[in-house]
Amino acid sequence: MPAPILLAAGQVARKVVLRRLARLTLIALPVVLVGGAAVTVFAVLVSSSGGDDSTTAPRGNGCSTLMAGSRQTAAGLNAQQLANAQTIVAVGRQLKVPAYGWVIAVATALQESSLTNLSGGDLDSVGLFQQRTGWGPAAARLNPETAARMFYEGGQGGQKGLLQVPGFQSMTLTQAAQSVQHSAFPDAYARWEPIAKQIVADPSVLSATCYTAADYHGDGTSGSHVVAAALQYLGTPYSWGGGGIGGPGLGIGLGGTTVGFDCSSLVQYAYHQATGLMLPRVTDAQAAALPHVPPGSPLRAGDLLFFHAPGDPPGTYHHVGIYDGQGGMVHAPRTGATVEVVHDVLSDPYFKSQLALVARPATQSTQVRAAGNHG
Repeated sequence: MPAPILLAAGQVARKVVLRRLARLTLIALPVVLVGGAAVTVFAVLVSSSGGDDSTTAPRGNGCSTLMAGSRQTAAGLNAQQLANAQTIVAVGRQLKVPAYGWVIAVATALQESSLTNLSGGDLDSVGLFQQRTGWGPAAARLNPETAARMFYEGGQGGQKGLLQVPGFQSMTLTQAAQSVQHSAFPDAYARWEPIAKQIVADPSVLSATCYTAADYHGDGTSGSHVVAAALQYLGTPYSWGGGGIGGPGLGIGLGGTTVGFDCSSLVQYAYHQATGLMLPRVTDAQAAALPHVPPGSPLRAGDLLFFHAPGDPPGTYHHVGIYDGQGGMVHAPRTGATVEVVHDVLSDPYFKSQLALVARPATQSTQVRAAGNHG
């Protein structure tokens, strides 16, 4: 559990100057803790466009990641820090900010507030980014979503946001952050880059998105509860043959030493947890037992997406995921990976080419079957 974050979190009630001086003694520690692994993962992140289809979302108070209760934490963050990191990434994704921008924003919030929503600070600064009065009303600066949006887009008083910094993607992190923050400690942000990369790369943060169309968030539909149940296990390891209605479990074969879910058991768990339905355990049985959605029909949150590869036997499905109602899919992908959200799944060449069937479980329970493929 990274000491810099926990130490800083314990100092949030002190004056900003003292908090920042304490951090100066920890300059090298985040780099040692994270090492080269974060750099490798970040190489994948920077190739992502960060795109999302939530283009009509309302501004302010409309972003809910539904992931604050995730059972997996990122880099030793507490619940508040994790939720704030998710919000920063979710807003960045909604605004089409490249993934490097998410890392810049998280590193900035680590330096300014230890990823906590401070009600005070130096002079009139408040919030995650310690934005001053000129940026907007206190209520806006103390709203993590709005504060993140202002960091990316600029303050209400005309302050420049990251997206208004020409060429920020080719800048060092500290140069880009300082172009927005104009801090009295202009070199302070660099030390947080390794840990920020690790945080953003964590599945429970990387998968964060703004669910704003109310397709399932707060609408009370069974699909909403199914998606929320699956999201609670973001970051849980894939385990072939593992898991079931009781949650993650040891698998068989390749999953024999791993506690987690495979694709079909995650579906089975989420539906049983959210609706009480007892779905079949494996993909082929699920596809055979459930009502199919006619091709071309609008999809709903909770719909099940079944995938068939060219080499699969006729009528079999090698994978299943849960449509999230916002263009994405929650799924347990493969051995060595963890439960994640695939954004814009219907535009992804791999998944688009193999999507063969959409099923929508009815309100009545179905019988568990033993035959078929594990996900």
